[in-house]
Amino acid sequence: MSFVSETIEVQRELYSAEKGLIVHSSAFEKDGIGFICGGVSGDGKSTLCFKLQHIFTPINDDRNLLKFIDEGLIIKSFCDQNAQPFSTKKYLVNQDVTAKLRAFLFVAKEFEKETYLEELSDRTHIWKKLLFCAAPPVKGDESLFPNYFSMLEKLMSETKFFVIHHNLKDSAEFVAERVLEIG
Repeated sequence: MSFVSETIEVQRELYSAEKGLIVHSSAFEKDGIGFICGGVSGDGKSTLCFKLQHIFTPINDDRNLLKFIDEGLIIKSFCDQNAQPFSTKKYLVNQDVTAKLRAFLFVAKEFEKETYLEELSDRTHIWKKLLFCAAPPVKGDESLFPNYFSMLEKLMSETKFFVIHHNLKDSAEFVAERVLEIG
């Protein structure tokens, strides 16, 4: 079975049972507490994950699974380095690392100020951002859209959302301190 076929099959299974979302994201953890950075290519998700890799343990800096469990949500790598046949990029992937989700971050590049966090509360704004990174059902599986939307709603009700305005000039330690301030 090909990578694409396997991905579609896993997505179909997850979305049918409302068990989890596949997210274009970077994720990292410390002491079992995880953070996921979602967004579109070029936002700085991988840059942030690479910067923090000596302070946090990277989970995956390209595709992650947000899995719904009784105790909340966990982050798990969606695919390993060898399963990404269309890319020549070297990803940070730790298949055996999972973490309990503490916060969902959207990355914005900051040029004027030090790195800072902006908590998001506008549900419409969060919806729009999530729709760019949470993989929708594939063509032919349109019947799964109600489940997909239901899981996005559940994610929004169980998670804190932030924009991390990341200044590339800031040290990894400084950026890590900002992330760890999220309670």
